[in-house]
Amino acid sequence: MKTLFACLVAFLFAFIIGCQESFITDPVSNDTELNLGTAEPNNFIDKDLISYYPGAIKLSGMLYDPSHFFNSFAEIKGIVRYRLDQINTDKRPPRPAIKVQLYVNAAIRGGHTGHNSSWTVNKTAEDVIYTSPANQSVYFLEKSFRVSNTCCAPLNLVLKFQVDEKVVTLVSMELKKISGLLPIPDPEM
Repeated sequence: MKTLFACLVAFLFAFIIGCQESFITDPVSNDTELNLGTAEPNNFIDKDLISYYPGAIKLSGMLYDPSHFFNSFAEIKGIVRYRLDQINTDKRPPRPAIKVQLYVNAAIRGGHTGHNSSWTVNKTAEDVIYTSPANQSVYFLEKSFRVSNTCCAPLNLVLKFQVDEKVVTLVSMELKKISGLLPIPDPEM
């Protein structure tokens, strides 16, 4: 009986040493924030992308879906990464400006029951906001991003941002139907 107990203790000791890497007392890794707001929970965002776009805004919530009738809504999950740079323009006299660079990575689940795949937005944008010491220190910027894989009508994701010299804040987001373009019908539907 003593040998059985000694073998059990030795086995338990070896098991604990082998699993020590995932002990409950180990510090939490910061790698979990790399997946913040990505379209797929297991996607890995390149560390160069994070260092180039240091700011992040999480996208989540419900949006009105104008491509379907009768109060249809779509759920959005994703992230907007941004970078702000102070620049001087080459105009005479030189005017200070803020260069805003955006990277949007989002997945949208529409309200249409026959279309199971996510709509996606994976785009970059860049804009320059001219500043003036006499004007306000907060500016507004509205950008449209084309949504891919929509089922019934072409859509844009329209994001409105508040920009100051150090941070970008999301003010509003909406889906807008693109007028004048008709979708190509699917022959199998």
